[in-house]
Amino acid sequence: MRILHVVHQFPPDWVGGTEVYTLNLAKGQARLGHQVAVFHRAAGTQRLVRAEWEGVMVYRAHAGRMTPWSVFQATFGHRGLRRAFSETLADFQPELVHLQHLMGLPVSIVMQAQRQCIPLVLTLHDYWFICSVSQLVWPDARTCQGKALGLNCARCVLSARLASSGTWFLRPLAAPILQIRDTLVRRAALQADSLIAPSRFLIGQYVRTGFPADRFVYLEHGIDAERIQRYPHRPFADGRLRFTYLGSLAWQKGVHILAEAFRDMPPEKAALRIYGDPTVFPSYVAHLRHSANPANTSFEGTVPNTEVGRVLADTDVLVVPSLWYENSPVVIQEAFAAGVPVVASRIGALAEKVQHGVNGLLCTPAKVEAWRATLERLMAEPGLLEHLQANVLPPVTMEEHVSQLESLYLQFTDDSKPGL
Repeated sequence: MRILHVVHQFPPDWVGGTEVYTLNLAKGQARLGHQVAVFHRAAGTQRLVRAEWEGVMVYRAHAGRMTPWSVFQATFGHRGLRRAFSETLADFQPELVHLQHLMGLPVSIVMQAQRQCIPLVLTLHDYWFICSVSQLVWPDARTCQGKALGLNCARCVLSARLASSGTWFLRPLAAPILQIRDTLVRRAALQADSLIAPSRFLIGQYVRTGFPADRFVYLEHGIDAERIQRYPHRPFADGRLRFTYLGSLAWQKGVHILAEAFRDMPPEKAALRIYGDPTVFPSYVAHLRHSANPANTSFEGTVPNTEVGRVLADTDVLVVPSLWYENSPVVIQEAFAAGVPVVASRIGALAEKVQHGVNGLLCTPAKVEAWRATLERLMAEPGLLEHLQANVLPPVTMEEHVSQLESLYLQFTDDSKPGL
Protein backbone atom coordinates (compact mmCIF):
# COMPACT_ATOMS: atom_id res chain seq x y z
CA MET A 1 0.00 0.00 0.00
CA ARG A 2 1.19 3.55 -0.76
CA ILE A 3 0.73 5.59 2.44
CA LEU A 4 1.31 9.33 2.76
CA HIS A 5 1.59 10.78 6.27
CA VAL A 6 0.83 14.49 6.68
CA VAL A 7 2.29 16.22 9.73
CA HIS A 8 2.87 19.84 10.74
CA GLN A 9 6.62 19.47 11.32
CA PHE A 10 9.25 16.76 11.20
CA PRO A 11 12.85 15.88 12.10
CA PRO A 12 15.52 17.07 11.99
CA ASP A 13 13.99 20.54 12.40
CA TRP A 14 11.48 19.50 15.05
CA VAL A 15 11.59 16.51 17.40
CA GLY A 16 8.49 16.08 19.58
CA GLY A 17 6.13 13.25 20.43
CA THR A 18 4.01 13.54 17.28
CA GLU A 19 7.06 13.89 15.04
CA VAL A 20 8.87 10.92 16.61
CA TYR A 21 5.72 8.79 16.40
CA THR A 22 5.22 9.68 12.71
CA LEU A 23 8.85 8.87 11.86
CA ASN A 24 8.81 5.53 13.69
CA LEU A 25 5.43 4.59 12.20
CA ALA A 26 6.66 5.34 8.67
CA LYS A 27 9.77 3.24 9.24
CA GLY A 28 7.71 0.40 10.71
CA GLN A 29 5.30 0.39 7.77
CA ALA A 30 8.20 0.43 5.31
CA ARG A 31 9.73 -2.61 7.02
CA LEU A 32 6.50 -4.50 6.31
CA GLY A 33 6.69 -3.72 2.61
CA HIS A 34 4.52 -0.60 2.35
CA GLN A 35 5.66 2.37 0.29
CA VAL A 36 5.60 5.29 2.70
CA ALA A 37 6.25 9.03 2.51
CA VAL A 38 5.82 12.04 4.80
CA PHE A 39 4.60 15.51 3.78
CA HIS A 40 5.26 18.41 6.16
CA ARG A 41 5.77 22.15 6.31
CA ALA A 42 9.25 23.56 6.82
CA ALA A 43 10.86 26.97 7.08
CA GLY A 44 12.65 28.28 3.98
CA THR A 45 11.97 29.42 0.44
CA GLN A 46 12.81 26.43 -1.74
CA ARG A 47 9.15 25.43 -2.13
CA LEU A 48 8.80 21.63 -2.33
CA VAL A 49 11.93 19.56 -1.74
CA ARG A 50 11.95 15.79 -1.92
CA ALA A 51 14.51 14.31 0.48
CA GLU A 52 15.09 11.35 2.74
CA TRP A 53 15.37 11.10 6.51
CA GLU A 54 16.38 7.86 8.23
CA GLY A 55 15.30 5.90 5.19
CA VAL A 56 11.89 7.60 4.87
CA MET A 57 10.92 9.61 1.78
CA VAL A 58 10.04 13.14 2.87
CA TYR A 59 8.33 15.97 0.98
CA ARG A 60 9.33 19.21 2.69
CA ALA A 61 7.04 22.10 1.75
CA HIS A 62 9.08 25.25 2.38
CA ALA A 63 6.69 28.11 3.06
CA GLY A 64 8.70 30.96 4.53
CA ARG A 65 9.24 31.61 8.22
CA MET A 66 7.42 29.53 10.83
CA THR A 67 6.16 32.43 12.96
CA PRO A 68 3.16 32.02 15.30
CA TRP A 69 1.11 34.29 13.02
CA SER A 70 2.04 32.48 9.78
CA VAL A 71 1.26 29.12 11.36
CA PHE A 72 -2.17 30.36 12.48
CA GLN A 73 -2.95 32.14 9.23
CA ALA A 74 -2.14 29.11 7.08
CA THR A 75 -5.14 27.23 8.50
CA PHE A 76 -7.43 29.49 6.45
CA GLY A 77 -5.43 29.02 3.25
CA HIS A 78 -1.95 29.09 1.75
CA ARG A 79 -1.44 28.96 -1.99
CA GLY A 80 2.14 27.69 -1.82
CA LEU A 81 1.31 24.84 0.56
CA ARG A 82 -1.73 23.84 -1.48
CA ARG A 83 0.44 23.70 -4.60
CA ALA A 84 3.12 21.70 -2.79
CA PHE A 85 0.55 19.19 -1.58
CA SER A 86 -0.90 18.82 -5.08
CA GLU A 87 2.59 18.17 -6.42
CA THR A 88 3.18 15.60 -3.69
CA LEU A 89 -0.06 13.77 -4.49
CA ALA A 90 0.84 13.72 -8.18
CA ASP A 91 4.37 12.49 -7.54
CA PHE A 92 3.76 9.91 -4.81
CA GLN A 93 0.19 8.87 -5.80
CA PRO A 94 -0.86 7.59 -2.36
CA GLU A 95 -3.60 5.03 -1.89
CA LEU A 96 -4.30 6.43 1.59
CA VAL A 97 -3.46 9.66 3.40
CA HIS A 98 -2.88 9.47 7.16
CA LEU A 99 -3.23 12.91 8.74
CA GLN A 100 -1.07 13.25 11.86
CA HIS A 101 -1.40 17.01 12.43
CA LEU A 102 -2.60 19.99 10.40
CA MET A 103 -1.23 22.89 12.43
CA GLY A 104 0.40 25.38 10.07
CA LEU A 105 -1.15 23.68 7.04
CA PRO A 106 -4.30 24.76 5.16
CA VAL A 107 -7.29 22.61 6.08
CA SER A 108 -8.19 22.63 2.39
CA ILE A 109 -5.60 19.91 1.75
CA VAL A 110 -8.19 17.51 3.17
CA MET A 111 -10.51 18.41 0.31
CA GLN A 112 -7.63 18.13 -2.16
CA ALA A 113 -7.20 14.48 -1.20
CA GLN A 114 -10.93 13.87 -1.21
CA ARG A 115 -11.32 15.22 -4.73
CA GLN A 116 -8.95 12.49 -5.83
CA CYS A 117 -11.00 9.90 -3.92
CA ILE A 118 -8.09 9.10 -1.59
CA PRO A 119 -9.18 7.60 1.76
CA LEU A 120 -8.26 9.67 4.83
CA VAL A 121 -7.63 8.69 8.43
CA LEU A 122 -6.76 11.17 11.17
CA THR A 123 -4.86 10.55 14.38
CA LEU A 124 -5.65 13.05 17.13
CA HIS A 125 -2.42 13.70 19.03
CA ASP A 126 -3.83 16.64 21.01
CA TYR A 127 -6.84 18.98 21.13
CA TRP A 128 -5.99 21.21 18.16
CA PHE A 129 -9.28 20.51 16.39
CA ILE A 130 -11.22 21.88 19.37
CA CYS A 131 -8.62 24.28 20.85
CA SER A 132 -6.61 26.91 19.00
CA VAL A 133 -3.57 26.37 21.23
CA SER A 134 -4.00 22.58 21.26
CA GLN A 135 -3.80 21.96 25.01
CA LEU A 136 -7.05 23.10 26.67
CA VAL A 137 -5.10 25.03 29.29
CA TRP A 138 -5.41 28.73 30.08
CA PRO A 139 -2.43 31.09 30.51
CA ASP A 140 -2.98 31.04 34.29
CA ALA A 141 -2.47 27.22 34.25
CA ARG A 142 -6.14 26.40 34.82
CA THR A 143 -7.66 23.83 32.50
CA CYS A 144 -10.09 25.29 29.97
CA GLN A 145 -13.46 26.32 31.44
CA GLY A 146 -15.20 26.97 28.12
CA LYS A 147 -14.96 29.13 25.01
CA ALA A 148 -17.37 31.97 25.98
CA LEU A 149 -18.22 32.63 22.32
CA GLY A 150 -14.55 32.68 21.45
CA LEU A 151 -13.53 35.32 24.01
CA ASN A 152 -11.67 32.85 26.18
CA CYS A 153 -10.03 31.41 23.07
CA ALA A 154 -8.95 34.92 22.08
CA ARG A 155 -7.34 35.44 25.48
CA CYS A 156 -5.35 32.21 25.14
CA VAL A 157 -4.28 32.81 21.55
CA LEU A 158 -3.30 36.44 22.07
CA SER A 159 -1.34 35.53 25.18
CA ALA A 160 0.45 32.70 23.39
CA ARG A 161 1.09 34.54 20.14
CA LEU A 162 1.80 38.06 21.38
CA ALA A 163 3.20 37.17 24.82
CA SER A 164 1.50 40.20 26.35
CA SER A 165 -1.17 40.63 28.99
CA GLY A 166 -2.21 44.01 27.58
CA THR A 167 -4.22 42.64 24.68
CA TRP A 168 -7.66 42.48 26.32
CA PHE A 169 -9.03 45.14 23.92
CA LEU A 170 -8.26 42.84 20.95
CA ARG A 171 -10.32 39.92 22.28
CA PRO A 172 -13.70 41.00 20.82
CA LEU A 173 -12.01 41.34 17.41
CA ALA A 174 -10.22 38.00 17.59
CA ALA A 175 -13.14 35.98 18.98
CA PRO A 176 -15.18 35.72 15.72
CA ILE A 177 -12.05 34.78 13.77
CA LEU A 178 -11.39 31.95 16.21
CA GLN A 179 -14.99 30.78 15.94
CA ILE A 180 -14.55 30.59 12.16
CA ARG A 181 -11.29 28.74 12.69
CA ASP A 182 -13.04 26.21 14.94
CA THR A 183 -15.73 25.61 12.30
CA LEU A 184 -13.14 25.06 9.56
CA VAL A 185 -10.93 22.63 11.46
CA ARG A 186 -13.90 20.70 12.83
CA ARG A 187 -15.31 20.31 9.32
CA ALA A 188 -11.91 19.11 8.08
CA ALA A 189 -11.58 16.56 10.89
CA LEU A 190 -15.01 15.10 10.19
CA GLN A 191 -14.09 14.54 6.54
CA ALA A 192 -11.75 11.76 7.63
CA ASP A 193 -12.99 8.21 7.22
CA SER A 194 -11.83 7.39 10.74
CA LEU A 195 -10.66 9.34 13.79
CA ILE A 196 -7.94 7.53 15.75
CA ALA A 197 -7.35 8.42 19.39
CA PRO A 198 -4.62 6.95 21.62
CA SER A 199 -6.51 7.75 24.84
CA ARG A 200 -10.10 7.42 25.99
CA PHE A 201 -9.80 10.70 27.82
CA LEU A 202 -9.19 12.54 24.54
CA ILE A 203 -12.21 10.87 22.96
CA GLY A 204 -14.32 12.11 25.85
CA GLN A 205 -13.12 15.68 25.40
CA TYR A 206 -13.95 15.67 21.70
CA VAL A 207 -17.34 14.04 22.22
CA ARG A 208 -18.22 16.70 24.80
CA THR A 209 -17.77 19.34 22.09
CA GLY A 210 -20.18 17.55 19.75
CA PHE A 211 -17.97 15.13 17.80
CA PRO A 212 -19.88 11.87 17.17
CA ALA A 213 -18.61 9.10 19.45
CA ASP A 214 -19.06 6.43 16.78
CA ARG A 215 -16.44 8.06 14.55
CA PHE A 216 -13.58 7.32 16.95
CA VAL A 217 -11.28 4.31 17.11
CA TYR A 218 -9.25 3.86 20.28
CA LEU A 219 -5.76 2.72 19.33
CA GLU A 220 -2.72 3.08 21.56
CA HIS A 221 0.48 4.28 19.92
CA GLY A 222 3.23 1.78 19.24
CA ILE A 223 6.91 2.43 19.83
CA ASP A 224 10.18 1.14 18.48
CA ALA A 225 10.99 -0.95 21.56
CA GLU A 226 14.30 -2.25 20.22
CA ARG A 227 15.60 1.32 20.05
CA ILE A 228 15.06 1.54 23.82
CA GLN A 229 15.94 -1.97 24.93
CA ARG A 230 19.32 -2.13 23.23
CA TYR A 231 20.68 -0.35 26.33
CA PRO A 232 20.70 -2.51 29.50
CA HIS A 233 19.81 -0.84 32.79
CA ARG A 234 22.83 0.43 34.72
CA PRO A 235 22.72 1.15 38.48
CA PHE A 236 24.41 4.26 39.79
CA ALA A 237 27.69 3.43 41.50
CA ASP A 238 26.91 5.82 44.37
CA GLY A 239 23.47 4.36 45.01
CA ARG A 240 21.49 7.58 44.47
CA LEU A 241 17.92 7.37 43.18
CA ARG A 242 17.91 8.81 39.66
CA PHE A 243 14.90 10.83 38.49
CA THR A 244 14.69 11.95 34.84
CA TYR A 245 12.53 14.47 33.00
CA LEU A 246 12.45 14.11 29.20
CA GLY A 247 10.42 16.57 27.17
CA SER A 248 9.70 20.17 26.26
CA LEU A 249 10.87 22.88 28.62
CA ALA A 250 7.55 24.75 28.56
CA TRP A 251 5.47 26.01 31.49
CA GLN A 252 2.48 23.76 30.72
CA LYS A 253 4.78 20.77 31.19
CA GLY A 254 5.11 21.72 34.86
CA VAL A 255 8.89 21.41 35.04
CA HIS A 256 9.03 24.37 37.45
CA ILE A 257 6.86 22.42 39.90
CA LEU A 258 9.29 19.52 39.69
CA ALA A 259 12.37 21.72 40.14
CA GLU A 260 10.88 23.42 43.19
CA ALA A 261 9.78 20.09 44.71
CA PHE A 262 13.30 18.72 44.27
CA ARG A 263 15.11 21.69 45.84
CA ASP A 264 15.46 20.20 49.31
CA MET A 265 16.16 16.62 48.27
CA PRO A 266 19.44 15.41 49.80
CA PRO A 267 21.92 15.27 46.91
CA GLU A 268 23.59 12.18 48.35
CA LYS A 269 20.27 10.30 48.04
CA ALA A 270 18.66 11.60 44.83
CA ALA A 271 19.54 13.26 41.53
CA LEU A 272 17.30 14.91 38.93
CA ARG A 273 18.31 15.24 35.29
CA ILE A 274 16.26 17.52 33.06
CA TYR A 275 16.47 16.91 29.31
CA GLY A 276 14.96 19.39 26.87
CA ASP A 277 15.79 22.14 24.39
CA PRO A 278 16.66 25.31 26.35
CA THR A 279 16.43 27.59 23.30
CA VAL A 280 12.68 27.37 22.61
CA PHE A 281 11.52 29.22 25.76
CA PRO A 282 14.75 30.75 27.13
CA SER A 283 13.08 32.94 29.77
CA TYR A 284 11.27 29.93 31.21
CA VAL A 285 14.51 27.93 31.27
CA ALA A 286 16.20 30.81 33.05
CA HIS A 287 13.46 30.64 35.69
CA LEU A 288 13.97 26.87 35.98
CA ARG A 289 17.71 27.26 36.52
CA HIS A 290 17.07 29.89 39.18
CA SER A 291 14.57 27.61 40.98
CA ALA A 292 16.62 24.42 40.80
CA ASN A 293 19.21 23.28 43.31
CA PRO A 294 22.45 22.71 41.35
CA ALA A 295 23.62 20.25 44.00
CA ASN A 296 20.96 17.71 42.99
CA THR A 297 19.57 18.94 39.65
CA SER A 298 21.30 19.16 36.28
CA PHE A 299 20.17 20.46 32.89
CA GLU A 300 21.34 18.08 30.18
CA GLY A 301 20.06 19.79 27.02
CA THR A 302 18.48 17.90 24.15
CA VAL A 303 18.86 14.19 23.57
CA PRO A 304 18.61 12.62 20.10
CA ASN A 305 15.74 10.22 19.55
CA THR A 306 18.23 7.41 19.03
CA GLU A 307 19.78 8.07 22.47
CA VAL A 308 16.60 8.02 24.58
CA GLY A 309 17.23 4.38 25.48
CA ARG A 310 20.67 5.28 26.81
CA VAL A 311 19.19 7.98 29.05
CA LEU A 312 16.50 5.64 30.36
CA ALA A 313 19.12 2.96 31.07
CA ASP A 314 20.56 5.41 33.62
CA THR A 315 17.13 6.22 35.09
CA ASP A 316 15.24 4.77 38.06
CA VAL A 317 12.08 6.89 37.78
CA LEU A 318 10.69 9.00 34.92
CA VAL A 319 8.80 12.13 36.02
CA VAL A 320 5.95 13.75 34.03
CA PRO A 321 4.70 16.80 36.00
CA SER A 322 2.34 18.16 33.32
CA LEU A 323 -0.27 20.85 33.99
CA TRP A 324 -2.31 20.17 30.84
CA TYR A 325 -4.45 17.29 29.60
CA GLU A 326 -1.71 15.11 28.14
CA ASN A 327 -3.01 12.63 25.58
CA SER A 328 -0.51 9.82 25.12
CA PRO A 329 3.08 10.90 25.79
CA VAL A 330 5.48 8.69 23.85
CA VAL A 331 8.03 9.12 26.64
CA ILE A 332 5.87 7.09 29.05
CA GLN A 333 5.81 4.17 26.64
CA GLU A 334 9.55 4.53 26.17
CA ALA A 335 10.04 4.39 29.94
CA PHE A 336 7.90 1.27 30.20
CA ALA A 337 9.88 -0.33 27.37
CA ALA A 338 12.99 0.26 29.50
CA GLY A 339 11.28 -1.16 32.60
CA VAL A 340 11.24 2.26 34.28
CA PRO A 341 8.22 3.27 36.44
CA VAL A 342 6.67 6.72 36.06
CA VAL A 343 5.57 9.45 38.46
CA ALA A 344 3.02 11.65 36.69
CA SER A 345 0.39 14.30 37.31
CA ARG A 346 -3.10 12.98 37.91
CA ILE A 347 -4.55 14.84 34.93
CA GLY A 348 -5.88 14.01 31.49
CA ALA A 349 -4.90 10.67 30.04
CA LEU A 350 -1.87 10.33 32.32
CA ALA A 351 -4.12 8.49 34.78
CA GLU A 352 -4.87 5.99 31.99
CA LYS A 353 -1.21 5.40 31.23
CA VAL A 354 0.09 5.22 34.81
CA GLN A 355 -1.61 2.93 37.34
CA HIS A 356 -1.12 4.41 40.78
CA GLY A 357 0.78 2.04 43.03
CA VAL A 358 1.22 -0.51 40.24
CA ASN A 359 3.62 0.76 37.55
CA GLY A 360 4.07 4.24 38.94
CA LEU A 361 2.58 6.94 41.15
CA LEU A 362 0.18 9.80 40.44
CA CYS A 363 0.44 13.30 41.96
CA THR A 364 -1.86 16.27 42.25
CA PRO A 365 -0.81 18.59 39.41
CA ALA A 366 0.73 21.99 40.20
CA LYS A 367 1.19 21.16 43.91
CA VAL A 368 4.84 21.39 44.93
CA GLU A 369 4.13 19.81 48.31
CA ALA A 370 2.39 16.81 46.75
CA TRP A 371 5.27 16.23 44.37
CA ARG A 372 7.85 16.58 47.12
CA ALA A 373 5.99 14.08 49.32
CA THR A 374 5.73 11.54 46.50
CA LEU A 375 9.40 11.79 45.58
CA GLU A 376 10.40 11.50 49.25
CA ARG A 377 8.15 8.45 49.58
CA LEU A 378 10.08 6.69 46.83
CA MET A 379 13.30 7.26 48.74
CA ALA A 380 11.93 6.38 52.17
CA GLU A 381 9.59 3.42 51.62
CA PRO A 382 11.50 0.13 51.45
CA GLY A 383 10.71 -2.01 48.43
CA LEU A 384 8.38 0.53 46.75
CA LEU A 385 10.61 1.20 43.76
CA GLU A 386 11.27 -2.53 43.26
CA HIS A 387 7.51 -3.21 43.43
CA LEU A 388 6.76 -0.59 40.77
CA GLN A 389 9.57 -1.81 38.54
CA ALA A 390 8.32 -5.39 38.74
CA ASN A 391 4.85 -4.33 37.57
CA VAL A 392 5.94 -2.36 34.50
CA LEU A 393 4.58 -4.17 31.46
CA PRO A 394 6.03 -3.75 27.95
CA PRO A 395 4.10 -1.27 25.78
CA VAL A 396 2.54 -1.89 22.37
CA THR A 397 5.36 -2.41 19.90
CA MET A 398 5.49 -0.60 16.59
CA GLU A 399 5.09 -3.92 14.79
CA GLU A 400 1.84 -4.60 16.65
CA HIS A 401 0.63 -1.07 16.05
CA VAL A 402 1.40 -1.22 12.32
CA SER A 403 -0.60 -4.43 12.06
CA GLN A 404 -3.58 -2.83 13.83
CA LEU A 405 -3.42 0.22 11.56
CA GLU A 406 -3.17 -1.97 8.49
CA SER A 407 -6.45 -3.67 9.40
CA LEU A 408 -8.06 -0.23 9.77
CA TYR A 409 -6.65 1.05 6.48
CA LEU A 410 -8.02 -1.93 4.59
CA GLN A 411 -11.56 -0.95 5.57
CA PHE A 412 -11.21 2.13 3.37
CA THR A 413 -9.08 0.91 0.47
CA ASP A 414 -9.43 -1.69 -2.25
CA ASP A 415 -6.31 -3.45 -1.03
CA SER A 416 -7.06 -6.99 0.09
CA LYS A 417 -3.51 -8.21 0.64
CA PRO A 418 -1.93 -6.86 3.86
CA GLY A 419 1.68 -5.85 3.51
CA LEU A 420 1.47 -5.01 -0.17
